[in-house]
Amino acid sequence: MALLKYILKKMLMLLPVLVGISIIAFALGIMSPGDPVDQVLNPNGNESYTQAEYDAMAAKMGLDQPAVVQYFNWVDGLAHGDLGRSFFTNKSVMGQLAKRIPISLKLAGFSMILTIVFGVGSGVLMAVKKDRLLDHVLGTFSTVALSVPGFWIAIVLIFIFAEQWKILPSSGISDGSGFILPAITLALPSIGVCARLTRSAILDEIGRQYMTVADAKGMSRRRAVIRHAFGNALIPIITYLGNHMAGIIGGASIVETIFAIPGIGSYAIAGVQSKDYYVVQAYVLFSGCIYVLTNILIDLIYIALDPKIRAGEAVES
Repeated sequence: MALLKYILKKMLMLLPVLVGISIIAFALGIMSPGDPVDQVLNPNGNESYTQAEYDAMAAKMGLDQPAVVQYFNWVDGLAHGDLGRSFFTNKSVMGQLAKRIPISLKLAGFSMILTIVFGVGSGVLMAVKKDRLLDHVLGTFSTVALSVPGFWIAIVLIFIFAEQWKILPSSGISDGSGFILPAITLALPSIGVCARLTRSAILDEIGRQYMTVADAKGMSRRRAVIRHAFGNALIPIITYLGNHMAGIIGGASIVETIFAIPGIGSYAIAGVQSKDYYVVQAYVLFSGCIYVLTNILIDLIYIALDPKIRAGEAVES
């Protein structure tokens, strides 16, 4: 019962945040440079139109009204599950999101699996083998991985695996193999961060009294780390992984564009390029909501992992 009250309280506290996100999403749409009416009437940049044609198109697109009226009309549509229609394709934005979100979720899921397996696994090995050769090798790799820009990783992977070896597709998702290169591209920097974070968190736990007692009882360092230190070091790791997952779902725009993946990231990039307000607004709103829900989930995981954290005293993520 206390947990349910905590969740409801957290949701109520986040309502103003969601309202703020909706305002920011709408403002980013209408304040972005360019004129969508001009884009529709003059897509090639060399066509002319009259003021009457411009006014008629603006009225048709709902852009002839004051910004405040546009915002409340947009919120009213949002309350009814309608995020508007694309100015250029006339397709429902909600319908496009429904098609693209599962693709972005799948990509994020593959990337998260790689991050957990290699990032957390490397961090544990680095902590167990502190100051030994393996620690230095994995430490160097993690530093390089988190330092290299994602677009450069994508180019290198495409050159090696698609152009030279021809074992993986360079774009598209006609089959499952199409997710491999973009998932690796997204995961490599996060593997580096997660490895170093895991190492640091575990080493911090190793210095505590309960680990000294474990050593005194003759327990091996590896066993003590896995049985005791790792569980206590999970909170900062979970915090990073949760926010990283939200970031992938809402912000894998560059990777999706490079690999021609029809997810919400590439959809947002196309919307920005064409000044498609409703697409940009829907993307910002969705990304903000993902972060809000992720923060609630992280709090609940904290409570499950650490019995000392009570529902009313959950650690802020």
